[in-house]
Amino acid sequence: MHRYKKAAVICVLAVFLAANILLSYILYPYTYTRAMFHTIRTSSYDTLIVGGSHSKCGIDPSVLKSVAGIRAVNAAQGGEHTMDMYYLVREAASNTDLKRVICEIDPSYWVAEPNQTQEYVSVYHEYPITSRKIGYFVDKMLQADFRTAPFEWYLYRKQIGHLPGLVREKVSRSYREYDISQFTDEVQSYHEDGFIARFRVDAGTTREDTPALWNYEEYNPDEQMYFEKLADFCRKSDIEIVTVITPIPNSTYESYMDSYKDASDYFEAYMDKKGIRFLNYVSKDRGTAGISYDPDDFCDNEGHMFEDTAAAFTEVLAQDL
Repeated sequence: MHRYKKAAVICVLAVFLAANILLSYILYPYTYTRAMFHTIRTSSYDTLIVGGSHSKCGIDPSVLKSVAGIRAVNAAQGGEHTMDMYYLVREAASNTDLKRVICEIDPSYWVAEPNQTQEYVSVYHEYPITSRKIGYFVDKMLQADFRTAPFEWYLYRKQIGHLPGLVREKVSRSYREYDISQFTDEVQSYHEDGFIARFRVDAGTTREDTPALWNYEEYNPDEQMYFEKLADFCRKSDIEIVTVITPIPNSTYESYMDSYKDASDYFEAYMDKKGIRFLNYVSKDRGTAGISYDPDDFCDNEGHMFEDTAAAFTEVLAQDL
């Protein structure tokens, strides 16, 4: 009887675990993050770009290659914090002879707790199953909402309404072959190297968005901790790390000048102390000729660039590198 009960408990736990894994797999939609990891595993590159959405649509690997011969993959994306960057760089270094990391610094990410939405697990979900993912789970998922650690799918539970389509998607050829065509529409295009090109469909329109701002009083020490882990890993692995703050519209800079100046001063001093190269293009007084700060050359007030704006900026960045 005792053995029977023990076996029954094991069976119930096994079924529960299998159902949990299946839900996490089925309910998560196909996103460009999956395609990005495929590129990281299979492409020939020596430079990895990490950061937030500003660098995702602001640093174009094709321009880096044409101007400076730099072979890069853009692994940045919205919601990517320094913990995610650290594990991304480790994954890339295990797949290629990585020589350089271009790390975008978005000061607003250093004063905010990550939002626990589907975006929170976007990198973690697609991360290859290796010993590194165990550490990633401990660092990320055990710090999450108590429902999220055991039930990752809780963050995207609303997808259950699309279950039939998600099942068809998982068995589709486009999913198996990492097709990226579905990530292109009238607004933007996702490129195989990870860059997102934003089209000028709404150029010149009035934008009402308010950018997230730096405030040292809300400083998140976890961002610094994982950035320093990333920097230490790069140093020990003989990988150059270059930090970058991308341009923003001059109207945004002028409206919130004190915050942007304070952030610039802080990170310039911090990177200098750490001996890490820091390229700050946040405003015209810190930028270089060839970079546009015209609000009409950005998608929004926050600083997401149109495709041609990104090309011009990346050309300057390539020359500076």
